[in-house]
Amino acid sequence: MLKIVIADDELPIREWLNYCLKDSKDGLKVVGTASDGLQAYELAVKEEPDVVIIDIKMPKMDGLTAMKNIKKVLPETDFIILTNYAEFSYAKQAISCGAKDYILKSELRSSELIQVLKKIEKDRDARRGGLKIHAHSESVANSALGEYTSRQHEHNKYVDKALNYIHEHYNEAISLADVAGQVHRSPEHFSRLFKEVTGENFSVYLINYRLIQARHLLVNTDLKITEIAFKVGYQNPSYFSRLYKKYMGITPEEERRQHDSKSK
Repeated sequence: MLKIVIADDELPIREWLNYCLKDSKDGLKVVGTASDGLQAYELAVKEEPDVVIIDIKMPKMDGLTAMKNIKKVLPETDFIILTNYAEFSYAKQAISCGAKDYILKSELRSSELIQVLKKIEKDRDARRGGLKIHAHSESVANSALGEYTSRQHEHNKYVDKALNYIHEHYNEAISLADVAGQVHRSPEHFSRLFKEVTGENFSVYLINYRLIQARHLLVNTDLKITEIAFKVGYQNPSYFSRLYKKYMGITPEEERRQHDSKSK
């Protein structure tokens, strides 16, 4: 049976994960939940879980730091990273810190999460049984990572320039063709390159980046939702609201109400 700790600063995410895993008949046991990185670290040290499902961006201590600190005390603990941030740099850091998987909240499904957990359980059983499966897999993974790093280094300058352009012009009506032109690549070639380096399609990355900026404005300003939609590149506020609900899990109005209730 896998002992699991859930760490996320968003209550709906914690409750949903807890609900999905608590009722699972797959030998999964949630031993605690945490709302910030420091609490996650303290809970993990106390409960000694097999797996920690943890958000990258949390108060008091971010998820990557919490991972590193937990690993110092519990080196055999496995991690699954949750985030709204579709950025390759975070994924690379998470994997290098020992994360077994990296999942965008907008794409999180209970069946897929349980599959990941069952794979982790299988790997842990193999390690405990002294099998060589893990060592072989690690060797293959390291070889693949070396090849990937070489390719990524070659292409990084183009994608870095593209990301900078997106971050500076996300509030404008930019397209894949526009950004491809900025790095002097054909749209088809740039699309493949962007996916290879960031792990995300261009359109999904742009949506996530815009919605992250929108969330910041919802939480930290009194701007009307219509104004926020315009500021992050959407001329149709209704379309913006539908996207926000799809990718962030709640509506812009609910996001603002949740933050207002937390700050009281």
